[in-house]
Amino acid sequence: MSKPLFVEIKGVQFRNKGAYLMLLACLDGLKSLPDYQLVLSPGPNLPYPERARLGAWQKLAFRRKGIDLTGLIGKLPAAVQRLLQRYGMVTERDVDIVLEASGFAYGDQWPLQFLENTAREVKRFDAAGKPFIFMPQAFGPFASEQSKTAMRDIIRHARLIFVRDPVSLTHLQSCVSPLPASVVLTPDFTVGLIPQANHDVPEIVKPYAVLVPNSKVVSKYNHADAEAMRDSYVSAFAAAADKLTVLGYQVVLVNHEGREDAALCAEIARLSPCTSVQIDDPLAVKAFIGGAELVISSRFHGAVNALSQGVPCVATSWSHKYHAMMNDFAMADYCIEQLSADSLCRSIDTLLANKADILPQLAERAAKIKQRNQQMWQQLHQHLMPLNR
Repeated sequence: MSKPLFVEIKGVQFRNKGAYLMLLACLDGLKSLPDYQLVLSPGPNLPYPERARLGAWQKLAFRRKGIDLTGLIGKLPAAVQRLLQRYGMVTERDVDIVLEASGFAYGDQWPLQFLENTAREVKRFDAAGKPFIFMPQAFGPFASEQSKTAMRDIIRHARLIFVRDPVSLTHLQSCVSPLPASVVLTPDFTVGLIPQANHDVPEIVKPYAVLVPNSKVVSKYNHADAEAMRDSYVSAFAAAADKLTVLGYQVVLVNHEGREDAALCAEIARLSPCTSVQIDDPLAVKAFIGGAELVISSRFHGAVNALSQGVPCVATSWSHKYHAMMNDFAMADYCIEQLSADSLCRSIDTLLANKADILPQLAERAAKIKQRNQQMWQQLHQHLMPLNR
């Protein structure tokens, strides 16, 4: 009898609904494996009770800034590692495969140390003959030689890298050209997750429209002038809410992440009559979004949740990944790069005028993306099945 595969899923969490959806998408894709054990690393957004409910083994790791002891911990004596397993803990040496599902965490926007730590980890797994696979996500840009060097190591040593959009592919080509066949262009992989309403989903009078704000748009971490953008961002969403209310829609603000997004929702609601909802289960959030007539989203997976269910959506963008995702659904014209009250309200007018043409187009594109997701999993399973014999 073969031993179960220990599969670590990295870059996921329970607070951010998009990251939670990617965890669920990974679990859904792994269901066809004969036997596997889930491994998750502790973190502030991956608390123990939620990890335990998934039956996850706890990864023993240590990374703090420039210090990374994870590889050394994996070299503990076998007797110590067996003792740790009694308490539900495993080390890097126990992990057979890594699925990296961060979504967007590798590029010059993020700390170089994170990129370099991951490059070393990928090289360790390659040396051990174990697959390290990057699930569909955005990458780049990579301007410095240090970031290019680290990404070059990742490209050369990762078993598979699924790239979510052509712009990210170009950023990887700036590090290695030509790219190896292990780098594959494929769309977001949460599209096929089935929504599931629960008791947290409120009863809202129909028709309703959903607004999904994003604190990252007004975060100093992502934009030097973010604080100056905050007032105009809130005003634009409030203007859209006013317009939709006049048009006869009940307007609902959905918190797609946590405390930071909740603060934005409160600011918008103070300027315009909106209902705010907080739904913890990401599949229930998807179900609620699926019942809307239209969606305005600054969250990537808020938009994906809408479009994948045939709900027209206007996306407001803060990175290249938004335009590419909207293009996958033939909705690139409804991706706003320069957000203002005027640009958002104009997009709403155009979307409503063209809604009859948009709906069949969304159904067709969603079906094609689901088909490409199946192809991605087939390719990935080719690297998993030999390990599970």
